[in-house]
Amino acid sequence: MKIIFFGDSITDAERDRENPNDLGKGFVLFAANKLRLLYPEKELLILNKGIGGERTTELLQRIEKDVVAEKPDLVVLLAGINDVWRRMDGGEVTTEEQFRTNYKKLVETIQGTGAKLILIESFLLDVASKKNFRPYVDAFNKIIREIADGKIPLIPMDEIFRGLTQDISPEKFAADGVHPTHRGCRYIANLAVKEIKKFVV
Repeated sequence: MKIIFFGDSITDAERDRENPNDLGKGFVLFAANKLRLLYPEKELLILNKGIGGERTTELLQRIEKDVVAEKPDLVVLLAGINDVWRRMDGGEVTTEEQFRTNYKKLVETIQGTGAKLILIESFLLDVASKKNFRPYVDAFNKIIREIADGKIPLIPMDEIFRGLTQDISPEKFAADGVHPTHRGCRYIANLAVKEIKKFVV
């Protein structure tokens, strides 16, 4: 079974892009390790196809090479935060209409391969430096939920982190509000594995 994790820096997590088997240092590595422990008898090929800094636009530009051509059985897609971040630090604006078009195309392209698909909602922890991100994250996540429409498995990561940080400091999960700490990565990985298990045959 071939599983591809597709996304931005949260997926990438400092992987060695020259080594196709390198899974980085983040939630993909933790998820892979857990899956291999759960299914030692299965032939699981797990690939990290995250690239830091990419918006949905850039993901679309490489989806044919990094996903379609790989003929995966399952894809885990986590994308969207850079469509907000690049607006803030570089003035590259992604409108809601553009985001909807891009994200829908990502979903349709993956589904067109026959692969199963799991979506992870983009998330933002409540840290002071990123408070201005919140309206855009909410708007884009609403679009992601509408596209999932209860038919595509969706991990509501933003909602889950909001609940967790009622009693625990947000910095424990993502010091900068976006890039998860070791603890944050483990949390995302556990939720991803819970969904992936439904498709391992």
